[in-house]
Parts: sequence; structure tokens; C-alpha cells
Amino acid sequence: MLDFPLYRDCFSSPEMRAAWSEDATIECWLRVEQTLARHQAAHGLIPESVATALAGLSLADIDRHQLREDMMLVGRPIVGLVRQLRESLGDAQGHVHHHATTQDIMDTALALQMRDGLRQISTLLDGILAGIDAHINDHGMQQMIGRTNGQHAVPLNLATKLEVWKSELRRRAICIEQAGQRGLNVQIGGPVGDLQAYESGTGKAIKAGIAEDLGLHVVEPHWQNARDGIADIVGAIGTLCGTLCKIAQNVNLLSSSDIAEFAENPSPGKGASSAMGHKRNQRASEFAEAVARLGRQRAEQIGELALHQHERSGGTWIGEWVVVPETFLLASGALSWTEKLFQILSINKGAMERNLANAMQKVREQAH
Repeated sequence: MLDFPLYRDCFSSPEMRAAWSEDATIECWLRVEQTLARHQAAHGLIPESVATALAGLSLADIDRHQLREDMMLVGRPIVGLVRQLRESLGDAQGHVHHHATTQDIMDTALALQMRDGLRQISTLLDGILAGIDAHINDHGMQQMIGRTNGQHAVPLNLATKLEVWKSELRRRAICIEQAGQRGLNVQIGGPVGDLQAYESGTGKAIKAGIAEDLGLHVVEPHWQNARDGIADIVGAIGTLCGTLCKIAQNVNLLSSSDIAEFAENPSPGKGASSAMGHKRNQRASEFAEAVARLGRQRAEQIGELALHQHERSGGTWIGEWVVVPETFLLASGALSWTEKLFQILSINKGAMERNLANAMQKVREQAH
């Protein structure tokens, strides 16, 4: 469903889909192989000519049909990719993927894709915060009736409600940034992650060089069976989705016919009902809530996938191939809808004043 042309823009942004597309994924694998070769050549482990030849390859040189066939045969995509890279180098093929293992390539590539995704999330969050700020500046001093446990409480300024949402989103942004600092790590270690194929010190130097080249962090000794960094990132995104769901749900409640203090600006056909011509449904808040709910639920699965056995555990690792990208995709959809929501949101001061007056009248009546 996330790939349907009919639905995909409802659930994810085009930019996030591009970051997690098959093309982008294979390109990241290739980039990691090229970077590994370049640093190994700099340390004299493989010929410079091999690194140069690999650097000249691109996605266009990969036989995608053959890669899919090899994937279904082997159960891992890097074996087929490496075979094609080696065939392209002829006599020098033995120097490709030197001292590396599949998870080195895929995990490092995953970190690159997550970094791109986190940058997009940060940009979308900035847009939402700017939208909330605009409403605080324009309508913040407008009084409205507060509501606790679904009942009228006491008056408050609209700014108070919006500032709570804003501060929560800022905390989510900080948590996501901190999670990236812990989880965006290079993975270079070989079969059991410990660089044992390298001479003393060489492996660590190469790993550090690759990390610096790619803009990633280093953890020692490795993280191929320690998935807490990924769990931090995905979990932080899931909590953000929870916040977005809460905000959108509350906007939807305040837009109901009975309250009508908020509304999404109308445009021809927007939110139309196929059966009731008088209706103009709130679509941005509705989709923001739904997609954020899906993102939060998808992110919750990452804890299960952190339970690796021994030095590698394919039965849990494979699940990340779906859960991590889809969490990013759904988060981008929820963020995009929320940003749009605050762009088209209108504040009905008249409804706020009427609801406040009616609520306070009931308070006075009950006091007597």
C-alpha cells in the first residue's frame, strides 16, 4: 500500500521514499564498498587500481534482474552485488569486498540512509514549529475554555495549549538528534565484527577513516549484534509519532461541529463526503493522526528486533529491513500532514468566546 501511486503520498513524503528507494539502497551499498576499497588501498592492502576501478562504477552498472535472482537464492543481497563488482574487475576481482562481510556493507549503508532520513525529519519538524509559532503570534492571547477529562475546566489562553505542543515537539527533536549521535555508526569488522583479518591497528585505522569519510561515528568493538543504536533512533521516531498523533487528534476534536474552535481552511472539494454534500471533513488532522499512529506502532517493533543471539542473528536482523524504512516513511507522512495542518488551520475566535461564555454560565448556575 505504501507504494500505490493512489495512496503513497498519503502515507509518506516523496523525499523520504527517495531516501529509502531500492535505487538509493543499492547506491549506498556500492558507496560503502567503494569507500572500503579506497581506505584499504591507502593502507596498501589492495591495489590502488582496484579502488579506482570500483570508484568508476555506478548503479547503471548493476544488473538488477541478476541481483534479485541472487538475493532469492542466497538470502542476502550483497553476495550477488559483490559477484557483479568482481566480474567487472576481471583479474583483480579477489581484492573486492576484502576482509568484509555482508553486514558490514548493509549496516553502514543503513546508517547513511538513516542520517538522510533524520535530516528530513528535522526539516519537517522545523516547518511544524514555525506553523505553531505563527498561530501563537496571531491568536495566542485568545481565551478559550480548558477541558479536562472531557469536561469543561477553567479558561486558558490558546497560547498555553499551543506552547505545550511546541515544547513537546522540541523535546522530541532533541531526543532524535541525540539518538542519531548514538546510532549513526560505521560497521566494519568482518565475519564476527572484531577485525581479526587485519594486522594489529590497521583495521581500526581503516574503520575510523571510513567513518570520517562517510560522516558516521565509531563504536568499539562493533555493533553487529548490539542494535541499541538503531533501537534508539527508531524508538525516538516512534515517540515523535505519538506526539504528532496526540496533536492531530486534539485538533480534530476542536474542529468538530459541536466545538468548532478550529477548522481547516476550505477549498473546493476538500474533505468532501460522497453521501453528504454539506460536509467538509478535516483531512489533514485525520491523516496526520492515522499515519502517526501507524508510525508509532511500527516503531514499537524495533525492541523485538534488538534481541540478537550470539554474534549475528538473521532471524531478527532481517526484520529491520522492513521496520526501519517503514518507520521513517510513516513518520515523514505524519510530519507532512501536520505541517500542512498548521498551514491551513484557522482559529474561530467567535466559537471560542461562545463556548467560554456558555461554560462559565453553567459554572455560575451550578454555584447557585
